[in-house]
Amino acid sequence: MGMMRCLAGATFLIASAATVAAGPAAADPRDCALNRWASGAAAHCGGDGRYILEVDCFGLNLSGGPVFGPYNKSVTGFADPTPGRELYTHPARDCVMPLTLGQIGIATGARITQLPTRPGLPSNAYEYDPGR
Repeated sequence: MGMMRCLAGATFLIASAATVAAGPAAADPRDCALNRWASGAAAHCGGDGRYILEVDCFGLNLSGGPVFGPYNKSVTGFADPTPGRELYTHPARDCVMPLTLGQIGIATGARITQLPTRPGLPSNAYEYDPGR
């Protein structure tokens, strides 16, 4: 009986994973534009769905990790014109936030991605991200 229960459990897990993988496809943002400046970046995408703006910074960072060196910032943006999310269709991140995060740096890179490629801020640092 134990072997039958194990086989049934494995079959259920495989079927559940297949159902989740075959779920509705998420719409992709398109026609993305990246606006960079010396200390940060902003993004905007058309189409539908959500995307992530990632900014690589270098400088002083008192919110966690090494005090001087590289640190990453990210924010979720929404391409869909959902009511109430108009403010989040142009997400931005800046490497200079001395009063709230203790950060003074320059932007060394920026990109728009579907999935995070860099770690964001440590859990003890406060920077509001409406999409996560």
